[in-house]
Amino acid sequence: MASHCWRLVRQPSSIPRQNGVPLTCPAALLRRFRAASLFSGVDSANLRCGLCVSGALSSPNRGEGLPEDGIPRVSISTGANDKPSTQASRRRVSSNPRNLSPATEALAGQRSAANMENSPLLARPATYTNREALRTASDQDPGPPPGFKWEYLVALCTLGVVICYADRSNISTAVLPMAQQFGWDKAYQGVVLSVFFGGYATTQMLGGKLADQYGGKMVLAAGVALWSLFTYATPAAAAAGTLPLLLSRVMLGVGEGVAFPSIHSLIARNVPVRNQTTAVGIVTAASYAGTALAFGISPLIISKFGWQWVFYSFAGLALLWLPLWLPVQTLDKLKLAAAAPPPAGDVTAAADGSGGGGGGPWALLRRREVWAICVTQYAQSWGMYGLLNWLPTFFSDFYHVQLSDLGSYTLLPYVFQGGLGAATGFLADYLIRTGWRVGTVRKLLQVAGMLGPAACLCLAVSPLVGASASLASALITLGLGFSALTLGGVSASHLDVAPRNAGLVFGAGNTAATLAGLVSVPVTGYLLQTTGSWPLVFGITAFHYVAGALIWSLWSGDRALPEDGGSQQQGGAGN
Repeated sequence: MASHCWRLVRQPSSIPRQNGVPLTCPAALLRRFRAASLFSGVDSANLRCGLCVSGALSSPNRGEGLPEDGIPRVSISTGANDKPSTQASRRRVSSNPRNLSPATEALAGQRSAANMENSPLLARPATYTNREALRTASDQDPGPPPGFKWEYLVALCTLGVVICYADRSNISTAVLPMAQQFGWDKAYQGVVLSVFFGGYATTQMLGGKLADQYGGKMVLAAGVALWSLFTYATPAAAAAGTLPLLLSRVMLGVGEGVAFPSIHSLIARNVPVRNQTTAVGIVTAASYAGTALAFGISPLIISKFGWQWVFYSFAGLALLWLPLWLPVQTLDKLKLAAAAPPPAGDVTAAADGSGGGGGGPWALLRRREVWAICVTQYAQSWGMYGLLNWLPTFFSDFYHVQLSDLGSYTLLPYVFQGGLGAATGFLADYLIRTGWRVGTVRKLLQVAGMLGPAACLCLAVSPLVGASASLASALITLGLGFSALTLGGVSASHLDVAPRNAGLVFGAGNTAATLAGLVSVPVTGYLLQTTGSWPLVFGITAFHYVAGALIWSLWSGDRALPEDGGSQQQGGAGN
């Protein structure tokens, strides 16, 4: 009923007319409403005052129907389509048209103020963006629990990602002494390194969906416990034979597969929209920090205690993290699940699917914007996972760097990448807050973050570098620094196009990224086994970077999709 009354006041075509002249008197409107039995049981005085105030506030220049003393009058603005005669009649009632006493005028003002606060006639029309609607709906929630700090939540997620990437990266250095001990060739090393991604791919979308539906806190805790257990079991599995080792690596991937989807689901629900890209940048930069930790410490641990202790020591980090994580309270089941549907009578919202229709969240996987995320993640992860797994071997084979010195060459690229990645999140949010379009920011950072590494990797194995391992390390460091810019691009795009199903869409993109690792790592091992050509390996990686940048610039989106409950016809936040 409230939306019906609002349309009568806001839309000139709904104002009752007599002989073609709009009846702008609230009394005439009131008689019509009574005849239709629309306001049975509603106080007539309050209704009359509400119509007056609603009419005054509905004009193009809000307050046009109010005189300078601020007391509501009986005129109702019908918008820019009023006839000149109607506009003139509105001007003629600027003083006291009914000769009311000052006391009556004061009482009318008090009732009008009360109606402005309580009357449903003043409900805000549903013309704001989808992400603003989510924030408005969350205002009706009970609110965060006492002592809740989203910054603390992001800090613990960051620490969890450091542990995640340290546990997956330590074998990249440990595989060198393991290969010597067990007699593995390059092709078999590639299988050992890549089978992790088979398990990693199986729980990406599952972890995201579980986190979206039930909350990411316990999903992440279960993942940390599982992958830490199989990290600890890796030395015994390697000694037991091929099948136990490969199974241990698969289960390590199964546990780690839920980490990022659950964390991104938590970010979508617990972090303010204006800080979400910053949070994504910090959390994702932690993956580089974890890799740097593994590459920097693993050679020292191997030299002092043996390669087995690389796995034992990193697995023990979970014992420090879980006691901090389990007491944390999150908003993962409150903030987005209660998002309000469009108001009754909003035919446009119902027609364009903004009420959450369009086949449900799985229909998102058919959208071009989601495919842009998946294809780009695949392309950039071909290089990322290839470098992650083969970088120590590259310096050992191509530049003949000793095992004890590998840390100085493999550590710096990921330290630089992590620092720049965290800064990229701040930069992206700053540009959006200062008026840059979301789509422009995402495309600019993503394209630069893919073309830069392509150029640097080609230079690292070119004759221009010669035999200088230090110069090659500097170029790879610069290339990985460029790739950190993608944290303001594809790494945050799922929060733009699917804020309600951020975990699911991120899981889809990360599944594609995992498939790239599943293919690139053994293919690289095979190429090195058969050709021994590192320039060929880096050239294929550069091709993937360039192709991914092209797809992203053509297909990426920056607005909440109808299948997620958004409307493509409404501007995205920050646009």
